[in-house]
Amino acid sequence: MNSLTAKTITFKQIERIFFEMGCEVAKTLMQQYLAKSDDILEQTRDKAALRHKGKRTTTIKTLMGEVPMKRTLYKRINEDGASEYVFLLDKALGLDTIGNISPNLVEKILGHSCEMSYREVAEAVTGLTNQGISHQGVWNVVQAVGQRQVEEEKQLVKAYENDQLSGEREAPVLFEEADGLWLSMQGESRKGSSKGRKELKAGVVYEGWVPRYPSSKEYKTIRKTAFAGYMKPEEFKALRDATIAQKYNTDEIRYRVLNGDGASWITKGHDTEGSLFQLDPYHLSKSVVRNVYDKSSRRHIFRWLKEGQFDKVFEKLQELKYECGGQENEVKKLTELETYIRSNIEGIVPYKEREGVKLPSPPEGVEYRNLGTMERNVNIFAKRMKGGKSWSLKGASNLSKIIALKMGENFTDRIAALVSGNLSERLTERFDEAIKTTERSIRKSVSKAIYPIHRGKIPFVDSKLTNGRKAIRSMFDLKAFSDMAYK
Repeated sequence: MNSLTAKTITFKQIERIFFEMGCEVAKTLMQQYLAKSDDILEQTRDKAALRHKGKRTTTIKTLMGEVPMKRTLYKRINEDGASEYVFLLDKALGLDTIGNISPNLVEKILGHSCEMSYREVAEAVTGLTNQGISHQGVWNVVQAVGQRQVEEEKQLVKAYENDQLSGEREAPVLFEEADGLWLSMQGESRKGSSKGRKELKAGVVYEGWVPRYPSSKEYKTIRKTAFAGYMKPEEFKALRDATIAQKYNTDEIRYRVLNGDGASWITKGHDTEGSLFQLDPYHLSKSVVRNVYDKSSRRHIFRWLKEGQFDKVFEKLQELKYECGGQENEVKKLTELETYIRSNIEGIVPYKEREGVKLPSPPEGVEYRNLGTMERNVNIFAKRMKGGKSWSLKGASNLSKIIALKMGENFTDRIAALVSGNLSERLTERFDEAIKTTERSIRKSVSKAIYPIHRGKIPFVDSKLTNGRKAIRSMFDLKAFSDMAYK
């Protein structure tokens, strides 16, 4: 342990030492609590059904560091008449850990993994907690939790197909957006790819817009749910519909407004009553700018598209083909734009300006604005997953699941549902007792160990060996905390 007698001591060092000291105390207390909990389960179990097979030792990686844990192994006969082995403590605590990593640490790892490389995540987590982890360990966590989300989505879709979903939330209008992200693939995942790339599909569902903060001119979407992965068009549609049915009372939805770039996998199955497709304004503008060389012509085309005067648009495109002198490249561009507009002509006029569409009034505080947020959402994926990186099909899909969860609401709760359970009532009571005992012990120990703080210089810097200095040294030797054993 570092000494505080050094003249070069900094507040940063002091903070880190106290942090590590607190972690050591916390690990000891957690170890004692887990041991007592295991004893309780051993004493109260069905002894006829669960045969004691001795203790087994493992280590749980936590925010405080590694916590050794002994728990009892039991043998039982399952419904099929076969023998199986179980740790009651693991089940009681919801210790469905990922590689013996605690749920809180898993959450930290996943949150950072949405924005950083796995190596950067390892460095960040190691620096912010008292637990070291390798970049391979980070990768393992992402893959394990991502795969669990895949299984959750499969069960969700199955329930939807069996008409077992009945969401309770009511929303008169839902907005849906979808887009694809082409990622470079590696190894076996390159098979069947287009120039070594495959399209990752992503979608969001939300209820409208609210000001980012009071009196703000910036807006944000409200109650957003996101989903992503490598999926076939029909799989994407099924997941989108199942996600909505799980959360919303679909009988009360009057309009589902879908925004996309016109790709067939986006619009697939979105042709039922109350479904409105709008061609994404960003992709439409991008197509015009990329294919029309004359800026003045672009302005006219933009105005006519907004007004729904498509005949004028097509006439202008023909004029431009003539004016360019039949240059093959320019004609090809103009033809591509014409085909793109004709293929998506029903979705070009903004949904709010269409004849026969009368939207219900939005809920109080919510606005129905122009669509086009998907590009920003896709950029979240792109920032993390593009830039010279290449992926396996499974690795990219699993990470995209985590990013999608973080883009939506209640990230912490949704991750917790995947990696942890709830304490039993008996162990919850025991935990409350342990916390109260610990708090009393800490207050008592600190009051005895700490000398009253004086104004001026820190007592142990450039000073004599005072009572305060002795007290600090005593704390660092953990002498003051030695009586904090769990009882």
